[in-house]
Amino acid sequence: MNTSLIIFEDARFSNFYPLTYLRPVYFLRPGIRNLSQKVIDSLPGCQVSLFCRSEIEDIVREQTEYAVNSFNGRHADETYLINGALKPNPEFMEALKKADGSVVISDSDGGMVAVKVVGKLVDKEFEDLMNGNLEGFIGKVRSHADQMSIEIPYYNYLWELMHDLPVQIKADFDYVRGNKGDEYVTPDPERYPGASFIVPEDILLGPDAEILPGTVLDASHGPILIDRRGRIEPHTYVIGPLYLGEESRLVGGKIEGSSIGPVCRIGGELEESIIQGYTNKYHAGFIGHSYVGEWVNFGAMTTNSDLKNNYKSVTATVNGQSHDTGFLKVGSFIGDFTKTAIGTLLNTGITIGLSCNILGNGLIAEKEIPSFTWYSSRHKMAYTIVQALETIDRTMSRRDRKLTEALKGRLEEVSKASPIHAKKE
Repeated sequence: MNTSLIIFEDARFSNFYPLTYLRPVYFLRPGIRNLSQKVIDSLPGCQVSLFCRSEIEDIVREQTEYAVNSFNGRHADETYLINGALKPNPEFMEALKKADGSVVISDSDGGMVAVKVVGKLVDKEFEDLMNGNLEGFIGKVRSHADQMSIEIPYYNYLWELMHDLPVQIKADFDYVRGNKGDEYVTPDPERYPGASFIVPEDILLGPDAEILPGTVLDASHGPILIDRRGRIEPHTYVIGPLYLGEESRLVGGKIEGSSIGPVCRIGGELEESIIQGYTNKYHAGFIGHSYVGEWVNFGAMTTNSDLKNNYKSVTATVNGQSHDTGFLKVGSFIGDFTKTAIGTLLNTGITIGLSCNILGNGLIAEKEIPSFTWYSSRHKMAYTIVQALETIDRTMSRRDRKLTEALKGRLEEVSKASPIHAKKE
């Protein structure tokens, strides 16, 4: 059967700032696989299209093999449209696949959950998808499809993805073991002399992974997956559930309950956090219950608070609005290309935008720091886009990556819109 799949993001994308300035919601990763890949894997064999905001579509095209904001499934026998912010829900996906007719599914607030069209699209439906007009497409499908309103969980904020880590790493680990088991192996202690493996049957190692003597991998609290060319160096205690991405290194310390993306260097203490990728936390210091973007650099002894002294739930600020997260432990939310100086101390629930330089002198009590801010305890000033791009270019070239025109243009847009620049003007 010829099947097409469209994954889209809705208006809640700004709730996930600063991580979604440069990526769609469905590229966030609460586990081993990102949200879009979880949907794709649940509908194998589909022709996939990704729909996103026009301001990031050029960046997304550089990051994926799939069609972006375009659709070629004219002759598909079935077409699926799935909201990329949905919490992974195998039961829902199975029920959707079994539906024998076209259906439009919304939530109780009228937000779009999913659409399934059985049969080939009519001309006007196809034209709407070709033009990226999802609203028009859904309106036309409503005229001939069953309509259903259901209560189904979404991710609404970054802290929800972070606190879903244990469940999602376990689910993704089971998926990898069941579907890609020939690519990964359980560790043979004789092959890794001097390394200790606790519950080795719940540990998977990718091709060319290195586990050096003097390391401990403890899967007694959850599974551990070390991806291709991952490396764990001596004096590192790894506690599952944990994912270490391709070509990432753990360079010593206690690393617990986290999802670490590709090409990272992580040491010190990391607890129940998501690091999107290409980030350095090489030195001592604690980062806990946090979501960190790409190309972030933590100066030595950078530490965040993730628990209030009164043991009340943590509040976090997004887009100038304060939110009670409902969680006892919430740390930091840090945008791409941001750097902290040595000894930086971050407040509980702090949000830091893109390309900031944080020079701490005591605890930073701010709850939200705008993108492109040069921050110290004495003053805050705009980090000019010219200087920022020079640093970003050097940063990326150190990992053999290039600052593309698409990324440069988007960074310039975010810089112009940042409150710190508006205040300057």
